[in-house]
Amino acid sequence: SWANASLDPICFLETPDGKVYDTGLKSQNKRIAKLDDLLSDSSYLVDDEFSLADVAVASYLLYVIQFFPDVDLMRWPNIVEYMKACASREGYGKAFGDRVQGYCVSRLSEMQKSGGKEKKLFGVF
Repeated sequence: SWANASLDPICFLETPDGKVYDTGLKSQNKRIAKLDDLLSDSSYLVDDEFSLADVAVASYLLYVIQFFPDVDLMRWPNIVEYMKACASREGYGKAFGDRVQGYCVSRLSEMQKSGGKEKKLFGVF
């Protein structure tokens, strides 16, 4: 699938021995920009209805904010809205639990409120 072949290596940067050390979503990416563009016209990936494609893609994206909580994805506002919609689904809560669901929805809401502006240390630096 596109999620396994293309999204995984963007979301999770690995050492040669397969250990994840960072996310590629800290910088611009053409494939992610294309995904954001696709989501500007549709709430979900296939026929504007939640599908297995959304389960695959949203899973990778939602893992990123769990493993790298300081990442800010607001350069792709449609993806953030998409992630929030997917994480808000009843099935996501059943699959991952209320705590994970609450964290993801809250973190994505924080991103949207900040509008992509970096937080400053003590509000100054």
